[in-house]
Amino acid sequence: MRLQRVGTSLDPDFELGAVKYHDKYVVVYDFSTVDIDVAINEFSILMKDLEAVGLHTEVRTGYDQTLLVFVQAPRDLLGNTVYRSRVKDWLYGVVKDHPGGTKNSVVDGDFEAEDVLSMYHLVNWQQSNGGAGIVPQTGKWENVASIFPLHNHRKNQELMGRLSRTIFLSEEDLDRIRDLWGSKVAFYFAFLQTYFLFLTFPCAAGVLAWAFLPKYSLGFALIVGVWCTVFIEYWKIKEVDLSIRWGVRGVGGLKVNRPQFVYEREFVDSGGRVIHYFPRWKRITRQLCVIPFIMVSTLLLGLLIVIVFAMETLIGEVYNGPYKFYLEYLPTVALAVFLPYISNGLESIAAAMTEYENHRTADYHEMSLTQKIFVLNSVTNYLPIFLTAFVYIPFGHRIIPQLQHLIHDTFQLGDTKGNFVFESDTDRLRNEVIALTVTGQLSSAFEELALPYLKMQFHHWYRNFKSKRSRQHGEVTQSDGDDPSERRFLRRARRQGAMEAYDVQEDIAEMVLQYGYLALFSPVWPLIPIGFLVNNWFELRGDVFKICVEHQRPAPVRSDGLGPWVSSLELLTWLGSMSSAAIVHLFDGRIHGLYQSTGVNKWCSLPLTVFFSEHIFLGFRAAVRFALQRIGSQQIRRERAEKYAERKRLLDDLEASSQKSAHLDVGERERRKSIRLSDSDLFWTRQTEQGASQEAGVGMIKASKKSRWNASGGELKDD
Repeated sequence: MRLQRVGTSLDPDFELGAVKYHDKYVVVYDFSTVDIDVAINEFSILMKDLEAVGLHTEVRTGYDQTLLVFVQAPRDLLGNTVYRSRVKDWLYGVVKDHPGGTKNSVVDGDFEAEDVLSMYHLVNWQQSNGGAGIVPQTGKWENVASIFPLHNHRKNQELMGRLSRTIFLSEEDLDRIRDLWGSKVAFYFAFLQTYFLFLTFPCAAGVLAWAFLPKYSLGFALIVGVWCTVFIEYWKIKEVDLSIRWGVRGVGGLKVNRPQFVYEREFVDSGGRVIHYFPRWKRITRQLCVIPFIMVSTLLLGLLIVIVFAMETLIGEVYNGPYKFYLEYLPTVALAVFLPYISNGLESIAAAMTEYENHRTADYHEMSLTQKIFVLNSVTNYLPIFLTAFVYIPFGHRIIPQLQHLIHDTFQLGDTKGNFVFESDTDRLRNEVIALTVTGQLSSAFEELALPYLKMQFHHWYRNFKSKRSRQHGEVTQSDGDDPSERRFLRRARRQGAMEAYDVQEDIAEMVLQYGYLALFSPVWPLIPIGFLVNNWFELRGDVFKICVEHQRPAPVRSDGLGPWVSSLELLTWLGSMSSAAIVHLFDGRIHGLYQSTGVNKWCSLPLTVFFSEHIFLGFRAAVRFALQRIGSQQIRRERAEKYAERKRLLDDLEASSQKSAHLDVGERERRKSIRLSDSDLFWTRQTEQGASQEAGVGMIKASKKSRWNASGGELKDD
């Protein structure tokens, strides 16, 4: 490997084309918290496990008290691992054609991520599955900080440059992302691109609704409900289309045990497979612990929101200075800023609870964690708006005066009891939605992009500062022993080793959360989609930049879609059909007047409105699903055509074989004749010559005809 050709800056480096990244991985071992004997023992075991698999290793110093173990797979080992992975895909029905070859075959990956995935398996999978079993921060590898593949700097630059020049991603661009980071990350970008394109329709409808329709318009709510339904059903077909295109359809069936899975016993089933058993009742019991956790989280968040309302009321009653209107919403803005941090804390607890549930496979573990994160995100972000819409505004005339009395008594503002008059302001709901969505988008962008980049630059500056001071005092730094030809390469590798791992689930959760605002509260502010459209254009490019610059290169784990997040999107769409109907029902003045004129109270008729809205949605969704499934996917149609062509080819081969068997050559005829002559049944030995049976039959016909002719007095001449 030509280390001298590897750069470390973000500037273009065309010599990087000489470096190969498909067969390398890096293991970061941190020995800062253990003594020297423990460190030597753990590191020795690490090296033995890596080399036992057949991997080549090179060790260099990292930042502080860390070691960078560079791992490379020989071509025959990597190529055979790729081949075995393809055979496994064929066995589980992921692909329809056997890759050919034998168990010792060596093949090259069709794209870089395929080779890198096999490298990940060689390093991470358990020894029983052919890997070294290196699982960071787990068990005996507690001091292994991370494992990661090196960034392909040249391809990263090409991808970022292409995205900066295009507005929409093509399927070829998505293929490039798949080739570089794997299908799991590529599916996120495909969803974000599809969502971005679909947002153009509610944006146009929102502008028209804002300009020409009244507030809380029923028409705009219906448009968004139709849009949400069509979008989700289209994405489900698009997901299948891409899974076939990328050859990962059904890849979820390739399940191996998680390294963290703890089983109680093992046994061999009837098929000879070793089964690791953990009682299902124990897992279900542990999963039930999430119920009190969600309930307590909801109560605490509800209390926090009540405190925010109280603070806003306090500002409205006590403060009479300038900018009072804006200061009244300051607590709401602060809540929007701190909600992501509250969510992160709750998600950490949810992750620990999911680990405690002890799921066998990564898919089940991820599904359980996804469901918890979805519920927590929904509570933390949507609960304030629901309380405002269905508690604060409708019942504020009863609640707020009591709160105002309490504030005046507490702060001794005078005897003003009985003078409080609360007027319901529906604009408050709109302003709160604007504050939470806009502030949330800005806060999320800062937390995702700016903050990690600033932290990374600060750490880099601080390390350089410490190195300079160490040199001034005559101390040896980690880079002093570097070979000059390796210095730039190691500088880049050390920086990547200090970066955080990228988790695509966080980005998917952010988009699902954003979609929920649109599905649930679109009638409140018709211009919501415009803000989301602008944000998502930057989000797509920012996430690429984030992966390339701020995070370690993700392991190219395969997936056949967004997994359980699709169910979350469907649930939000269903809830949106009821939430939007309820908001329009309560706040549209024309509908209020209609109910009042017919003598029906709006609260009594609310369940009826929600009921009809939900069933209309269910019927429309069934119709859309049926229509789109009839149209189908391009890849599905292509797959059907290929299957038909394959069956037609096999049928043609059978027919050709049948025709060939009807025209035997001389040798085959003589072989069959000799077999018949040697048969013990003499009946089948009389007419063994070719055409003998035909000649005998013709003679019999003539003899029969001749005898009948003579009997009738005629004459039959022989030929």
